[in-house]
Amino acid sequence: MVDFLIVNICGGIKMFRKLKVFNLCPLFIIFIFFVHNNVLGSTIKVPEDIPSIQKAIDVAKDGDVILVAPGTYKVKLKFKGEKKTIQLGSLFLITGDKKYIEQTVLEAKWVRSKWLRFGRKYVIEVPSDCSPYSKIVGFTVKNGNDGISCKGKVEILNNIFINCKDGVDYEDKSGGICSSNIFKENRDDGIDLDHSVDVIIENNIIQDNQDDGIEIRLHPYEIPKKPKLNIVIRNNIISRNGEDGIQFIDYSTDSRRIFKIERNLFYNNAMAAIGCMGNTNTIENYEAFMLPERVYVINNTFVDNNYGLLGGKNMVVLNNIFVGTKKVAMKNISGSSVASYNNFWLNGSNFENSNIDKEHTFFKNPLLTSEFKLKDTSPCIDLGTSIFQFKDGVIRIPASSYIGSKPDLGAFESAIK
Repeated sequence: MVDFLIVNICGGIKMFRKLKVFNLCPLFIIFIFFVHNNVLGSTIKVPEDIPSIQKAIDVAKDGDVILVAPGTYKVKLKFKGEKKTIQLGSLFLITGDKKYIEQTVLEAKWVRSKWLRFGRKYVIEVPSDCSPYSKIVGFTVKNGNDGISCKGKVEILNNIFINCKDGVDYEDKSGGICSSNIFKENRDDGIDLDHSVDVIIENNIIQDNQDDGIEIRLHPYEIPKKPKLNIVIRNNIISRNGEDGIQFIDYSTDSRRIFKIERNLFYNNAMAAIGCMGNTNTIENYEAFMLPERVYVINNTFVDNNYGLLGGKNMVVLNNIFVGTKKVAMKNISGSSVASYNNFWLNGSNFENSNIDKEHTFFKNPLLTSEFKLKDTSPCIDLGTSIFQFKDGVIRIPASSYIGSKPDLGAFESAIK
């Protein structure tokens, strides 16, 4: 059985760990900050207490908070390791005021390197022994080869990544939570996943990146005694990227990963909204490779992409809307894959070589607003399913994640029933 949980602020205290800073009122943020500050650690102010961010990181103890004043800082930061939990943030961390995100800029420092006489590397490096409860919150991160080079688990919250090669580059054994960030105008990918990454990517805006919004290389991960890697991509806006919204790159083996792609808006991506590439190829050729990993694609909205969903022999595609795809909305969803309770409208071609549940496939005008939400009169309201049985199990969508008797189709649940 697979459960899908759509997070919202009404979920109460049991869902607190999944709520992100930008959803909470400023007074509550301040309360949480001072409880943390008084019980667990001290506050270090940069530059008031210590002149540089790196020196503040170096002296920080477990539980400390580093607050960085507005300004532009040219840096090459090594984040805290030794499993010590620290929070590094702008004044947004204690005020909830978004102006501090744009006003507190971490820019890559020019450095000499072995290969480049003079060049920019990462802005922040997260080491492999970083505490998974450490946080990087509320900065504009720019002009790095990587905005954040992530080699460990960490929470990356409420930042802007701009004009980096990759906004966040997740490497082997890294991950954590990447939430409520903006990735825009990066020279390669917004987010890059390599090797054994276990991460939740949620509530982000990922747009106008020159290559992919999210690039995922499926390097071999075949350790029987270890659990499968879980990658969750939900509640994001992924739009206007120069190649694919999400691109999977196969490495010729089933790599023991499970992907949940839910409640995302894919809009006007130049090549494919979700593409699958074979043989380590990263240049989109629309082959729609038969990716062996299990991928759940549930309750997403696809609008005005060149291609929609390409490839996968082990996908479950459920409760989605495909509108205005220039070429093919769904291609090579075959093998053990199944597509059901999806709606197609005004696509060049709706589907090709795909396992379509014809009884539960719809061809209705979804009546979308300018923000791609359902109008009150949309036929896609309550048209989805909360229980779906397929070859390998049952999907159950909790009633707390939708309004009415059944889920709506698409990314955005209508409040009108």
